[in-house]
Amino acid sequence: MRFSLLLFVLKVKLKRAAKKYPEFKKKLMEKNYTMVIKTEDGARGRFFTFNNGGIESRRGDFPKAEISLVWKDAATAFRVMASGNNKAFMGALQDGSLKLQGDANLALAFTGVVTEMMKLGKK
Repeated sequence: MRFSLLLFVLKVKLKRAAKKYPEFKKKLMEKNYTMVIKTEDGARGRFFTFNNGGIESRRGDFPKAEISLVWKDAATAFRVMASGNNKAFMGALQDGSLKLQGDANLALAFTGVVTEMMKLGKK
């Protein structure tokens, strides 16, 4: 439940930042792609589509996503994602708790988008 809520809040924050900050919307326009963040069993997840500065997000999977972040379980995903610690993400990749499927460059692009959004929230 907490993982699903975290993904929903991420959606809300991304959309709000895109609406409020033109420089953030410009960053979103750099790449068009769909990414999924989900659990390995597929029970929880959300997809995010970035298209010309717009964001669409819904609960569930998106089979044709260019990139998927697949977590071992919801508890691990929540713990690592809520920490906001890049070392924790790297540790999850190294120990197999997190798997990337698809274009790793898009995962970096998404990380950049989230990092930029977090900076805006601190202004």
